Amino acid sequence: MTRFIRRRHTIAAVLCAGSVLAGSACSSGATADSSSAAQPSVQMDSALHDALPQKIRDAGKLVIVMPGVNPPWWQKAGDSYSGAAAELTGQLGEVLGINVEYVPMNDLAGAFAAVSSGRYDAGFNPYGDTGKSENVQLVDVVREIVPFLVPKGNPKGVSGLDDVCGISVSALGPAGTGSAYKILTDRSDRCVAEGKSAINVVGLKSVPDGVLSVKSGRADAFFASGAPLSYYAKTSDGALEITGKDADNGFSNLYQGMILPLNSPLTPTILAGFQKVFDSGAYDEIMNRYELQAQMLDAPGVDLARAK
Repeated sequence: MTRFIRRRHTIAAVLCAGSVLAGSACSSGATADSSSAAQPSVQMDSALHDALPQKIRDAGKLVIVMPGVNPPWWQKAGDSYSGAAAELTGQLGEVLGINVEYVPMNDLAGAFAAVSSGRYDAGFNPYGDTGKSENVQLVDVVREIVPFLVPKGNPKGVSGLDDVCGISVSALGPAGTGSAYKILTDRSDRCVAEGKSAINVVGLKSVPDGVLSVKSGRADAFFASGAPLSYYAKTSDGALEITGKDADNGFSNLYQGMILPLNSPLTPTILAGFQKVFDSGAYDEIMNRYELQAQMLDAPGVDLARAK
């Protein structure tokens, strides 16, 4: 079953919900990535389709806010998106029997606000589950580490959160939506209380902005999720590296997943849909292919950070 994701006016790029299936094709002439040809396929679940809210069934599509470019989760070529997140949500669309439409929004706070207000059905970066979000709930599908991206040679000697007093560190913010940002501001207060210099916390909207902040010297380090930082370090021609991967860095378990409005009737259906993706073997195949083994969960769950 091939389902098409159509352009949303002038801002949403196109990607097949079924782009992970061999031989599927997208609108605007884009084709599926041939590397996914051997991936296990999922089947439409009629019961889950019928459980979707009437509004979504009538529209025939699930509209998902996403960050734009954030490899390895989201990559862009022309007018189409690929990457691990694109494939996971594409498989979810196949299970639910609906189109999936993506709306790029590289403002973290704006994405949370757009979903919590009901402007869009859901959001998937995957976004961090802080356990403290008041207006959204999350269907978590991965668990992340949060290291630092630094220039080659690590000139400031950052090996963890205890080493960042007095330097500039960028993070997605502002506080309240960016959990790494909040950890940095709290740690900065502690630095001052200990008689050390405060951290210059640089709040940014997107992961590419954070990477650029380190490359340009605006920040000494970028504090964010490990998957995209590892990607950018590997593709920097040796200019960047990761540090602090084995440190707690203020996070014991950072779950990430799909954001939905608080108490959304869609949540149990999304959870069950992702469970089908896990059960089919497609989740394991996607995560392994994108070298995201460290981020894998055994099963999806709702608000897992609150359950701890």
